[in-house]
Order: sequence, then C-alpha cells, then structure tokens
Amino acid sequence: MGSTAVRSILREPYTIGSYESECMADIDRRSLLKAAGASAFATSLAGCTGSLTGGGGGGSNTLESVGMTAYVRGGAWITAYIEAAEFYAQDQGIDLEVRPNQQSAQKQVQDIREFANGDKDAILAGVWSTGAAEGAIDQAMERGTPVFATNADTSSENIPLYVGFSNTEGGQKSAEEMLKALEAQYPEKDTWNVLNVRGIQGNQSANQRSQGFMNVMRNEGKVNVRQTLNGEYARDIAQSTTQEWLNANGMVDGIYSGNLSMGLGVVQALRNLNALVPKGQEGHVVLTQMDGSPEVNPLVGEGMIDAAVDQPNYFYNPIAMHYMRQYVEAGNSMDAIPEVGSTVGSDQFSIPANQHKDVEMWSEPIWEPGEIREQNAHPWFRTNSIVINQDNHDQPFLWGNVWG
Repeated sequence: MGSTAVRSILREPYTIGSYESECMADIDRRSLLKAAGASAFATSLAGCTGSLTGGGGGGSNTLESVGMTAYVRGGAWITAYIEAAEFYAQDQGIDLEVRPNQQSAQKQVQDIREFANGDKDAILAGVWSTGAAEGAIDQAMERGTPVFATNADTSSENIPLYVGFSNTEGGQKSAEEMLKALEAQYPEKDTWNVLNVRGIQGNQSANQRSQGFMNVMRNEGKVNVRQTLNGEYARDIAQSTTQEWLNANGMVDGIYSGNLSMGLGVVQALRNLNALVPKGQEGHVVLTQMDGSPEVNPLVGEGMIDAAVDQPNYFYNPIAMHYMRQYVEAGNSMDAIPEVGSTVGSDQFSIPANQHKDVEMWSEPIWEPGEIREQNAHPWFRTNSIVINQDNHDQPFLWGNVWG
C-alpha cells in the first residue's frame, strides 16, 4: 500500500524474562546515550538482552513510519480514536502500523519494544495500564525512538507529550450535570441516592474520572453515594453488575458511568428492570456519563440520558503526530513542544481539515483551548471537553454523529 499504508497486526504476548531485567539494571542507559548516542546504547545492550537490538527509526530526522499501540475495548469510541489517526497519517504521508494490545499490559510492552527495535521513527501509545509500560517506554526514549501518549497517559516522566482531556474535570462536569438534573427531577427529596460506576482498577484515567465525580459529590450534603461499582470499562460487566446491585438494594435517583460502554450497560440494566424512562417523568433515574457515541447521543436527545461529557477524541492522535513530527525533525528536541503553562489556540495551530467519512473532518477546532499542563512529570496537552445535552446532541462536530 506504499508509504501511507495502515496495518493492524495481532500477535501473541510474550513473557519478559528476569535475566533481561537484571541485566538492564546494571547499565547506566542515560550515560551511554549522552556519551555516544542511541546506536552506541543499543550496541552496549546487545550482549545483555534481546529487548533492545538494532537501530530504531530511519535516523534521518524525518517522520515516515509510526507504530501505534492502543486498547480496542470501547466500541465506536476507540474506532473513532484509531481511525482518525489512520486518516491523518494518510493525509500526511506517514506509514502507521496499529497494534491492538488485547487488553494486556504485557502485550503492549512487547509491541512497544518491537516498534523501538524495528524501523519506526516514533511510537503512539494509548496506555492500557498506567505504570506497566513505563520501562519499555523509557527504553524506547533512551534509544532515540520517541513515544507520545494519547487518551490514556503513562507514568513515564520521559515522554515528550501526552494529549488528552482532563479526566478529573470530566468527572466533575458529570457530577455537576447530575446535581442540576437531580434538583430538577427530585426537588422535594432531602437525600439523593446515587451510584458511581467506574472503570478498571490500575488505570489512571479510570481513577481520575471516579475521583472527579466523587470530589463534587462529597461536598454536596444532599447526595448519598450508595456504592462505587467496578464496570471495568465494559458494557456487559456494567450492565450485569448494576442490575444485580439494583435487584439486591433497590432503585436509586442517579447513576454516573465512567465511559460510554459502561453508560450503555447501565441503560440496558434499567431497561431490563423496566426502569428506563425519560427525564421529567415519574421514576426517571438521572444518568450522566463520560463520552457520547452513536448510541449515546440519541438517548440524550430522548431524555433517557441527562448529559454526557464528550471528548475531542478524533483530534488526539493528529495533535500528537503534529508535534511528533516537529519533535523528530528538530532532532528529538523539546523545543518543538509547547511550554508548560502556555495556552494553544486554533489561531496558533490547527489540524488541516480533509474529507473523511463524508464530512470535512477536523474543520471545527473543538479541542481548543489546549492548556499545556504537567502530568506524571511530563508535558500534557490538555484539550477541552464538551457537555452533550438535548440542545446540542445532534451537532455534526460530535464524533458520535460522524462515526454513526
């Protein structure tokens, strides 16, 4: 398919040997790089481990080939997130190889190391488990193959940039929307009982979304958070877990879900219990959640879901690859990355719009403003988020109305 080919490859995970870890611990990798560059670093490791061998990338300060590792559980949201990366890569003449990590931190570590050992100029990573891939990411960075994270961050402090919205703020906005809806639906109640359906343990994004929601609710005297349920970012698990809890403990006034898949699982649980009714009607359970989608947006329009806090997910990887190219062309220099504390607007930077999926994609800069913050000791391009309600649920700039 030429230089713009996009390939998805599924491979079996492997086990990282203890010999490799012990040997790596004995080498001052940073000193080797400073003294003799990435090639000398790789050569020094060759007799010690098979994890870092050969030369990564083209070595010519050009961005021609990128490896991407991302989890694929998340339905249409992840499809939009990955396809937007593919579309942008095609537009920019970048060869992009996408590898699903199969919800396995070990598989993601393997893929990062194989990308770094191969011909990739850089790596995109949507991190499955925040700390698990840190070592592999650090090794890739140290040998001169930069890693940029999107959507889900890494604990590595060495990456040039992470691109994503604020999960904590998203949880806070969801809580604020729930409070407004509870006041409108049940103004006479002294106490509002709610559930918090959160994502997987060990995932920083899931932790932040839950924490943001809980921070607001803990400061609201009328709210009683009856339980935090682990929906594991999965529709079926959220549906069964929520339905079992409601069967055992009775109905609640509101339920918050930490992503679209879990939110749809909660909707199905209420439907199974004959408890799904639109807002304003007797018995309505207030529902707020993270993420819109082709299924969520119409439910918001119908009043079944009160509000969803959406992300500009189809901008994440294009923004990362824009700065990735500048970083590589500058010789892997942080001068190419906006300074922490600065704000980026569409008057300073934009993703070139182009026709994909029968729309002029990236024509509306819903990501702005981009606040350059610090997270996990590395720069964070913090994008905006959008609250979906009955007034805007059908707008064409929402990803769920493009990937519908």
